[in-house]
Amino acid sequence: MKTFLTVKFTLVPFLVFYALLARGATGAAIGAGLALIVMLEAWRLWRREFFVFELGSLAIFLTLGAAWLFAPATVAANALWLSFAGQGIVALASVAIRRPWTADYSRAAYPDSAHAPQFFLINAALSALWGALFLALALARFLAAPGLVATLIVATGAALSIFGPKLAIRIALKKLRASRETYSWPAPAFDRIPDQTADCDVAIVGAGVGGLTAAAFLADAGHRVAVFDQHVLPGGYCHHYPRKAHYRGKPVLYRFDAGPHDFSGVWNGGAIHGLLTRLGVADRIDWKRVDHSYVTKDGRIDPPRDWRQYARDLGAKFPDSAAGVMALFEEIHAIFEDMYATSAGRSGIPGMPENIDDMLAFPKKHPAAFKWMGRPFDELVASHVSDPRVKSLVNSLSGYLGDGTDQLTCADMVPIFGYYFKGGFYPVGGSGRFSEVLVEAIEERGGAVHLKSPVKKIIVENDTACGVELRDGRTIRAKAVVSNADLRRTFLELVDPQHTPADFRTRLETAPPACSAFTVQLGVDYSPDIKPATHVEDGARVGIAAMSLVDPSAAPAGHAILNLIRLVPYEEAQSWFPSDGGDDYKAWRRSDEYRKRKLAIGDEMIAAAEAVLPGLRDHIVYRTDASPVTYARYDWASAGTIYGPSAKGRLKGAKSPVRNLVVAGGATMGAGVEAVVVAGAEAAEALSPGVLGRSPGAFAGQARKTRAAA
Repeated sequence: MKTFLTVKFTLVPFLVFYALLARGATGAAIGAGLALIVMLEAWRLWRREFFVFELGSLAIFLTLGAAWLFAPATVAANALWLSFAGQGIVALASVAIRRPWTADYSRAAYPDSAHAPQFFLINAALSALWGALFLALALARFLAAPGLVATLIVATGAALSIFGPKLAIRIALKKLRASRETYSWPAPAFDRIPDQTADCDVAIVGAGVGGLTAAAFLADAGHRVAVFDQHVLPGGYCHHYPRKAHYRGKPVLYRFDAGPHDFSGVWNGGAIHGLLTRLGVADRIDWKRVDHSYVTKDGRIDPPRDWRQYARDLGAKFPDSAAGVMALFEEIHAIFEDMYATSAGRSGIPGMPENIDDMLAFPKKHPAAFKWMGRPFDELVASHVSDPRVKSLVNSLSGYLGDGTDQLTCADMVPIFGYYFKGGFYPVGGSGRFSEVLVEAIEERGGAVHLKSPVKKIIVENDTACGVELRDGRTIRAKAVVSNADLRRTFLELVDPQHTPADFRTRLETAPPACSAFTVQLGVDYSPDIKPATHVEDGARVGIAAMSLVDPSAAPAGHAILNLIRLVPYEEAQSWFPSDGGDDYKAWRRSDEYRKRKLAIGDEMIAAAEAVLPGLRDHIVYRTDASPVTYARYDWASAGTIYGPSAKGRLKGAKSPVRNLVVAGGATMGAGVEAVVVAGAEAAEALSPGVLGRSPGAFAGQARKTRAAA
């Protein structure tokens, strides 16, 4: 209504024009209209405003005034319909130049939504509508139609202008919510599926963090869950393992992490903290802060734990970018806070508002996230700094998400700045401690985690997932299935092709997996003077994780563990595999060609690490290298990917094209422990809507009592 009335105020010059025109005073009508629009434009100029329709109106009155000087009789006979035609042309032209005239007025009423694509589309539609209505009025006046026709045209435009925008916004937001899911189907009604037909409520394929998270949430809500994994340890890449060596004639024991070593989302309000708190097991893990260091050609930078001080330090190092760096970090922090504000009432899991009213309020409550979440992170950085050295440092943590082949959005990148804002942490006892605690929580709620139990097939009947078949021949019937396995292998091997659309399978076949990695695990006989997470970017890039500096129990006294890592792009990762395929690659792994290449790459990485650890090779007590083949062998991941599918291959939302089959892990949210926790939580929510907002354990306790009574 406010916007409609504002537009009417702008139309005052035309209203005066029409009133005088009705009295036959054509010259006075044109003069009055022109004088009023000139006064209005002078006011706009003083306010430094630019309104398309008003400039068009000025052009209309100037044209009519010029024509009146030369042909007053003709203008007097046609001025009314010509003015309407002019307004119609101006309105349609504003749409053509992508500056819908109604947007100039609705921007004042909806300033928080002005940057949204829906804002443009709605105003383009309204502007085009009024363009058509103005032309219809012109035609009606030209044909001398009854006055009732003009009244109906104006009334229609007024009603659509008053009620149309909010209706259109609601429709657009409803479609936006629907667009979050590649596929959509109603959640299973667990209580309506007879228990005797199922061995469990939900079967989970893969005991990675995403699968364990989904299982934990579902078990806490009272559902019977069973997790199946081919490995001997839970957690997927999030596990640790011991290795023995001999040092000076005595045995020594090192503990290495298979993958993650720096956990985000552990802070109060983060996804990991929310999950553990919801399960009542947060006190079972002792987290230690992990500090970072960046070694570049411009020197070494050790970010302090105060992110504002880090921004000031970067400004001192690059004074020409000082103001931009601080403004950039302030804006990233604002986006970060906005994104995590949505986790309230969702067990710490951030997400999109669940109803239309909250979505309408989101732009005003969280303007930074609304403006930037879907836009490229590079665009945000470029809006504040231009020095490539500064940009490189700001993007230093991007290796936690990929190898740079996918363009990352602000929604992708901003959460990892939590390492600066809130800190990254390591669980005492090894990265697998997190996975172990999730298993404990699942089993305490009546769930089961079966290791050394590879899944051969996901059973689909009547286009609905209803269980799994194990490689040992056992069949587990379930009411729904969660796959935390590799996305390509899930739908190209575990699910029969007849149950999935051809275009979906084609996309999976053609979209490459994300990058793999090459790692060198070292046990050394000294304690290196570096930060626990050191990123060497001077020449050959290599990441160094020295978690024994955080948790001394990982190595014998006086010793340390070092994990050297280098990301391997998909094209390069492919070259590590033999052409005959398979899961074990035993003959290939024992070939001289493979061993020599593996040794050479490992030596190169040790040499790169010696840029900050001089003489490192002389302190090595134990060494083992892992290539993309190693990751594929242990995790059964396509091309040994450590970050799941590339952005082109991911699903939107947890639901798959097969009813009651959802996916968890990097297949939806991308890389990182916190990201796959969110993915697992969303998978649970997709099968059991509202599970994230339930009281901890309330439904699980009721279910356990019911089963005990039975």
